Amino acid sequence: MTAPITVAAIAAATVVATNLVDFELDTPRVALLNANDQTSWSHIATAVALAIAAVIAILTAMRPGHRRTLWSAVAGALALLFVVEVSSVHVIVDRHSYGKLIYLPLLAVLVLCLWLLTLGSEQAPLVWAAILVLMLAYVVHVFGARVVEALGWGAGSWVYQVKVGIKEGAEFAGWLLLIVALTRLARDGSARSAGLDLRLGSRGKLARWTIASRIRRG
Repeated sequence: MTAPITVAAIAAATVVATNLVDFELDTPRVALLNANDQTSWSHIATAVALAIAAVIAILTAMRPGHRRTLWSAVAGALALLFVVEVSSVHVIVDRHSYGKLIYLPLLAVLVLCLWLLTLGSEQAPLVWAAILVLMLAYVVHVFGARVVEALGWGAGSWVYQVKVGIKEGAEFAGWLLLIVALTRLARDGSARSAGLDLRLGSRGKLARWTIASRIRRG
């Protein structure tokens, strides 16, 4: 689990750093570096990460297995979040006070399904790491600006810009962790299904051999 956490931490730190570099430049803000801009590299990377996670869940849901319903729910939630991320809905929601709270029921369903998928799985710690990082991002998205402004730091301050970097960096890092977690969960599920098929196949062969032996003796 160390490697995914390290990569996610580096990704988050890069978002914070590039946003602060852009903030300190003696020029107008550069959209590609400005983490608060919808066309920034961090927003694009987050959308790509969401798309990858959704595709993993969709492909896994298409396989036969007893957890197809859970995987389908995860796929649906991630696909919907991706559509929101890349559409104008994202901007419209952000315009409203505490608009991000509208995502709460969808995120709750996603967390519940992920929890159920990880029951008895070795990947549970990684999944919960992803969930906790995404929860941090969500809390900062909803309350961060108001808390920082209430303490006297406006959008033109370093503290505010660090908040922006943490908000976007944590979201990017959380989806990266979830990609790894979903990939491992899907792989583990395939291994369990293959093992079950092998056991069932062996039992079938044994049954057929027993029946044939009895026929020959008879």
